[in-house]
Amino acid sequence: MIDFEIDIPTVDGAMNTFVAHPDGNGPYPAVFMYMPASGIRDELRDMARRLAMHGYIVLLPNLYYRMVRVLDVDSNRLFDEDYEPVKAFMNVLNNGYTNARSRIDTAAMITFVDNDERAMAGKIGVTGYCMGGRLALIATTEFPDRIDAMVSMYGGRLHGDAPDSPHLKANRIAGELYLGVAENDAYVPMEMNNRLMEHFDAHGVNYKLEVYSDTEHGFCFPKRYCYAPKADEKHWRIMTNLFERRLGSSQ
Repeated sequence: MIDFEIDIPTVDGAMNTFVAHPDGNGPYPAVFMYMPASGIRDELRDMARRLAMHGYIVLLPNLYYRMVRVLDVDSNRLFDEDYEPVKAFMNVLNNGYTNARSRIDTAAMITFVDNDERAMAGKIGVTGYCMGGRLALIATTEFPDRIDAMVSMYGGRLHGDAPDSPHLKANRIAGELYLGVAENDAYVPMEMNNRLMEHFDAHGVNYKLEVYSDTEHGFCFPKRYCYAPKADEKHWRIMTNLFERRLGSSQ
């Protein structure tokens, strides 16, 4: 396993990005992993490494690079009173990360893999958690000629009243989508998921949305209080099977 951090140039600055791929020079199919609102932690890097072991070059960008190069929030403490300043700062970063900025950053990653000999030319996979689940969907709608497989786990704000809500471009989706949602999610109401499914059905989107029983928001993160090992392993099986089916694998 080879991993390192690089700066990917964007129109807004240098986006520090964690990269992982198997031993060797490839080329490997590319997968973009979008971080949750709490930023990149060691467990996210471990997840990128695990996915890379299946034969991919995985990019995990710090999407808050316009303001900070490092944000490591302990999500288990978000409801602690003395952690309120950290939570408030995280919310500032999260609210400042617009869908337009997401398009800029995804375009920069596509340019990077198109010019890196370790990355295979062609279709790309995307995956994301929490905030990253929305960003994965945005990438799928904005770059339908490149994004062929998407996994969104407990993604928020996938369907809403905002004029740039990602669901509004569902008619552009060309790839296959998988959405995993927590049964007991304090941040993502099931009503939103139901509206999203209705919209996807109306536009003929190739997708599956699955509710994970007895889980909470964040259940895929091993260090989170709500970690659900069986549900997490299920999501890994589904994700790697989807990527292998749509992107192939170098392994």
